[in-house]
Amino acid sequence: MSPDDIRQQIELKVVELIKTKLADGSISEERSQQISQMVLSTLTPGMTLEALYKAIPKLDDAYPELSPIILPYLREYEDKVAQTAEVTVRDFIRQGKYDAATQLAKKAIAQDIDLVWTS
Repeated sequence: MSPDDIRQQIELKVVELIKTKLADGSISEERSQQISQMVLSTLTPGMTLEALYKAIPKLDDAYPELSPIILPYLREYEDKVAQTAEVTVRDFIRQGKYDAATQLAKKAIAQDIDLVWTS
């Protein structure tokens, strides 16, 4: 799945959420426009996977109603990247490669790891 596919999925889910909330009156027209603008300006076409995964957590900073949309993507990042990095860091430590373990751990914390989509 490409970064643009993920971006489009998120945008579609945001549109569906906005439509539902407008229909039931739980969101104003103005707020829906603000959310739309923020999503479109934060998630841009052609982003790398790394940039996309750094941008996704920012979506619910000002708009907590987006949390249910972004949470599965954050969990997926945790499952695919952070846990893999953790296992690799442990392997480096067992092999006595402490510098490599430290560098990888710092990159994982900073979300500065080159990502490859495997599914």
